[in-house]
Amino acid sequence: MSTVVRIDPTLCRGHAICALFFPGGVELDAWGFGRVVEPRPVARRTVRRALRAAAACPNGAVVVYDDRDGVGASGATPIGTL
Repeated sequence: MSTVVRIDPTLCRGHAICALFFPGGVELDAWGFGRVVEPRPVARRTVRRALRAAAACPNGAVVVYDDRDGVGASGATPIGTL
């Protein structure tokens, strides 16, 4: 299974909670808005952290996708939005 994390910049409000739960995968800009460090598949050992970041985001900006076919977010199945 290939897992990809995306942060929707239109939904992000700069709470910075994602960086607390997924510190290696999310970095913050000067105003606290998150972005994915490297938009590539997440290692298996960090998927749980990514899912926690998605669950903790109050605006639902962090989404974890199951990208088995390698088609990207457009055709991938979201597995971590709450």
